[in-house]
Amino acid sequence: MDLSFKFLYGTYYKKVYNTCLMILKNPSLAEEATQESFINAYKKIDTLKDPTKFGSWIASIAAKYSLNLYNRNKKILYVEKDDVLDLFVNVSKNMVDPEEILEQKELNRELRTAINKLKPLQSQIIILKYYWELTEQEIAETLEIPVGTVKSSLYRAKKYLAKILTTANSEHHQVRTGIK
Repeated sequence: MDLSFKFLYGTYYKKVYNTCLMILKNPSLAEEATQESFINAYKKIDTLKDPTKFGSWIASIAAKYSLNLYNRNKKILYVEKDDVLDLFVNVSKNMVDPEEILEQKELNRELRTAINKLKPLQSQIIILKYYWELTEQEIAETLEIPVGTVKSSLYRAKKYLAKILTTANSEHHQVRTGIK
């Protein structure tokens, strides 16, 4: 393996692993998917037309491999690893108020639980949109599906997440204030 690919591996490993973990919801399967994704990328690196797109290209490989592995295993195992908690909502290192930190971590936990309840394609689209920061067009190309499917799946996923998180937030507020 040449030095430049080792650099890419070091740069993108954690992000690829977290993507696989969010889809597969199983650390061992995510590790397998990550390794296979990098092996496939290494074997096909000469097919990458624009080297600046390596991040979205490896995300595409990882997402496809993970979805195939998920479909083969059909296991629903919820993510419990703390390093995944901060995927979408960061707990700031500058926070000093313990209550604020706990609230942020609770929000992360609720978001993770809600994402775990999404259909695999919706989960994948949410991850590619908000974690990899791809456009709807890039997601469509990555997953080889129509842009309309991406948009409608994204809409339904966001609507579902908003509903779940609003309910969870309301329950959390009732517990904190003692209001029923």
